[in-house]
Amino acid sequence: MRKQIDFSCLMSIYQRDSARFLKEALNSINNQTLKANEIVLVKDGPVSLELDAILSEFQDKLPLKIISIDENRGLGHALSFGLNFISNDIVARMDADDISVSNRFEKQIDILIKNPEYDLVSSNIEEFNNVPGDLGIIKKVPEKHEDILKYSQKRSPFNHPSVVFRKQAVLNAGSYKSMLFFEDYYLWLRLIKSGRKFYNIQDPLLYFRVGNNMIGRRQGFKYALHEYNFFKSAYKEKLISLYDFINAVLIRFPLRLLPVSTLKFIYSSLLRK
Repeated sequence: MRKQIDFSCLMSIYQRDSARFLKEALNSINNQTLKANEIVLVKDGPVSLELDAILSEFQDKLPLKIISIDENRGLGHALSFGLNFISNDIVARMDADDISVSNRFEKQIDILIKNPEYDLVSSNIEEFNNVPGDLGIIKKVPEKHEDILKYSQKRSPFNHPSVVFRKQAVLNAGSYKSMLFFEDYYLWLRLIKSGRKFYNIQDPLLYFRVGNNMIGRRQGFKYALHEYNFFKSAYKEKLISLYDFINAVLIRFPLRLLPVSTLKFIYSSLLRK
């Protein structure tokens, strides 16, 4: 499928993003076998001169539509804001530090076009530290719709940086909302509640940059508290059952208080394949 199909790519950057990583991310978009005809990039607050220089470099290479927010409001707000400027119904997400495989958009959009009952298509992703392939760790998600629904009650059923969705379905579910660290999972549960259908491609279509401190960012009392508040909100809104809420709290909260070395072992040995 090489016929041009109108679709958008949605991104957000903020002050602490790396200019080098952003360049790699934008290059991977520019090298797609099926190219977006619109890229809405939200500047979530003031950004560095280096980031602005990268954006200027790609103005003539990509159909960038740059939207600015006066102050940093967080990813959920930035994506919700950016979605208002998207002119196509099909939207591909992309983070500012990841690298899409060259046929990612083509594969995902082909499934959406051929299967109009699907409202969101994600994929497996390959985690890396410095260069793609250096870790060889695949983060897998369930392929079929029914398995996705079951999985969603315990863990996020999609890899957020690799999702492609129908804009109207997301807007009807309330769009992205502010829920620190869990903006994506919160949206997925609301999409599920609204009766949408999903599919996860089992090929890894995106290289996900974990960095040296990914585990550290998901450890500690403060993160555990954000996680607890998310699951509490999900239960109150009837997005998960009481059993799954209690199960999440009893398992996840103690995990976040473990040493980083122990958490690294759990992530690499038990949660990744």
